[in-house]
Amino acid sequence: MTTVINRATNLPIYESLFYFICWISAVFYSIYKVSLFSTYFNDYHDIYDDFSQGWIWLGRKQDVSDQEWKTWIPLIARLMPWLFLHHSVSHVIKALPNTMLLCYWYIFMSVSFLYFSIGILGALCALIQPGILYILTYKRKSHIIWLIHTLFLFLIHFLKIPDGIFQSMLQLSDEEHYLLTLTMCWIQLRSISCSIDNKQMCVDNDYNNTSHFIRNFLWALAYSLYLPTLHLGPLILYHEFIDSIKRPFQAWKLAELGCFILNLVRYVFWILFANFFLHFLYFNAMHYHPKVVESLNPWALYGLGYCMGQFFLIKYVVVYGLNRTLCAIDRIKAPSQPKCVARVHLYSDMWKYFDEGLYKFLVRYIYTPLLTSNFNKLLASFLCFTFVFVWHGMQINICIWAFLNFIGLNIESLTRLIEKTKYCTNIRERYMSPTNARRVHCVLTSPLLAMSVISNFYFFAGEEVGHIYVYRILNDIWYSTLILLYFLYCCCQVSIDLKNWESKEF
Repeated sequence: MTTVINRATNLPIYESLFYFICWISAVFYSIYKVSLFSTYFNDYHDIYDDFSQGWIWLGRKQDVSDQEWKTWIPLIARLMPWLFLHHSVSHVIKALPNTMLLCYWYIFMSVSFLYFSIGILGALCALIQPGILYILTYKRKSHIIWLIHTLFLFLIHFLKIPDGIFQSMLQLSDEEHYLLTLTMCWIQLRSISCSIDNKQMCVDNDYNNTSHFIRNFLWALAYSLYLPTLHLGPLILYHEFIDSIKRPFQAWKLAELGCFILNLVRYVFWILFANFFLHFLYFNAMHYHPKVVESLNPWALYGLGYCMGQFFLIKYVVVYGLNRTLCAIDRIKAPSQPKCVARVHLYSDMWKYFDEGLYKFLVRYIYTPLLTSNFNKLLASFLCFTFVFVWHGMQINICIWAFLNFIGLNIESLTRLIEKTKYCTNIRERYMSPTNARRVHCVLTSPLLAMSVISNFYFFAGEEVGHIYVYRILNDIWYSTLILLYFLYCCCQVSIDLKNWESKEF
């Protein structure tokens, strides 16, 4: 009974309000407990530069230990003038219209930015990678395409090694090396989409002449190097990108400009909001100190996990949201920004709504083709998560995170099948009202939600901190775990209420 539920089933309004108040109260109280333990860093000997002076008017130091946030926000700021030029000229080219010239412009702008950011050798690496992959995989069979791309993923994993041969040969700083390998990971994902979609286009249209090869080659480069999504995503599938650039020109309207400005203000607010609270909540620095994490009381421990999850969400809301807004200027539809993790209670929804582009990629290129090739769903799901593990980085904590997600998602699928059996249907219809069925659903889902949350701690904070959470939830005094499950039960109820509200709104 953990997944299938009548979404129209609503609880009494006072009961729903009670669950909402309980969940919100638990969230704020746990954050307060994290703030108390953040005083550990008041006299901290900062040998790793985890803190900066912070905003002068606050008079507090700021946690700057998160590498992604420290790198991504300045990168976005550096990109802005380039993106202004990118969109200004591309808007003129679209009015001509000239699709091939537009592709040349997209490629030129991205390579130019890379040249000024990481040098000529780094820019050439980013340019050569999709070109080689296109040539190697053009009109190949699917298993050959996947073999080539998998080998490249392993190569990129080798190139990621800090202070390794690749970084030394290109004479890159640590930040430049990180930026280049991050870019190559995204290019690799887009190259896979391009190779498989191009294979289908060749089958459908029988492209055999040189002009078609060259045109598709330019499309592949323009898609793989498209500047708004070059470094940080989100992933737009190849066929969606090509359909977008082939559409007739449409001039911008005043209402769209207003929406664009509003979205910019919105994401700037989230950047400032996150930076403000990093002056008071030192959760990023804290997870580098496992001994401190071990000493936290249950409220602070789970509050730390909540803060890590919400900060991770804000990073991707800002990055994906901003880039989606910038893509809209080119009339290219990018995936939606993530939904708040504090209001999603199912594994399937978390994968579907956090990174929509990656989810569509996995379904379109791995899961569905495997099912049509007579693979069973379990094996297809396992190979999806194997790919997620390889693409994100072949580290132990990533492996644990991917494996726990695989287990959780398949438990959810299994219970969905069990619920559909005649025996369960009869029990539900004879002994339960719809509201009671929903309550049972949330009771049974709350342990699975706990597993989902803890699996993400392996991803956010690493193997050691993830182990601490597993140990504590299994060994803490019984009523501590019971209280946690109760508040997760409230979270499940709030999540369903929001789903019901959204279904009525849309």
